[in-house]
Parts: sequence; C-alpha cells; structure tokens
Amino acid sequence: MAQFEYYSHNKMSQVKKDFTPTVINELKSFLVERMVDNMEIKDLEEYVTNDLDQYFENLPDEKFINEAQNYWDDGFDDVIEEIREYADCDFKKDRRDDFLDSLSEGKDLSDEYGSMVDTLVDSMGVTDEEVSITHRRKDLDLL
Repeated sequence: MAQFEYYSHNKMSQVKKDFTPTVINELKSFLVERMVDNMEIKDLEEYVTNDLDQYFENLPDEKFINEAQNYWDDGFDDVIEEIREYADCDFKKDRRDDFLDSLSEGKDLSDEYGSMVDTLVDSMGVTDEEVSITHRRKDLDLL
C-alpha cells in the first residue's frame, strides 16, 4: 500500500490517502477508458498510428517481418510486391504524410453519411407533403 498526497477539490485542501495496488490498477483502467472515450476519432487514429510506429521502430527487423507476415497472412507476398514497386517509383509521396493529411483535413464522415441518406430518401420519393391521418380499418374476417 502506498500513500499519496493530492489536492482535493471537494475538501479544498491537500489530502493524504492510502492506495492499494488494486485501486491504482482500477484507476489506471478507468482513466484509459475515459481518455479514449473522450477522444475524437482523428485524434485516436493519430495516437494509435504514432504508437504503432514507435512499436515497430523498436522491433528487430526479423520480428517486424514476422508481425507483418502474420497480419497479411496469405496476401503478404502481394503486399511485398506492391511495396517494392512503390519504393522504386520516382514520383512517390510518403504514404504516411497522405494518411496524416487526411486526418488533419478533418474529414467528417457524418456529412458524407448524411448526404448518402438524403440521396436514398430522395430516391424513395419521400416528400414533406401532409398525408391523411384517417385510416380505414377492414375487418380481417372480410379478407
């Protein structure tokens, strides 16, 4: 058990509390959950991208190749061929820059989705005209 001192906004003063390892682990899990939940998707994508970049950078080449092969499985040979062609191309642009640029442009997928929904609704002939709210009921026995 460890004792920590922090400022309590509830008590408006410094407090000392004992924290068990279990409480600290639960607090860590809860903080991670809250931070991720409050991130915007583009920030989350950039964070994960940076984290994976650092992870792969620190892996020995042999372990990295194993990771890549396990990820792409049967398509690994095709990916290697595409990467070789791209690496040998004279007019290439860094793929990472393109990806991060697309994140920073703030693409709002909800606008794209809303546009698709509007198109679908328009194709269905839905209008804003008032319709009659009078319904005629038929006796099921007559059918």
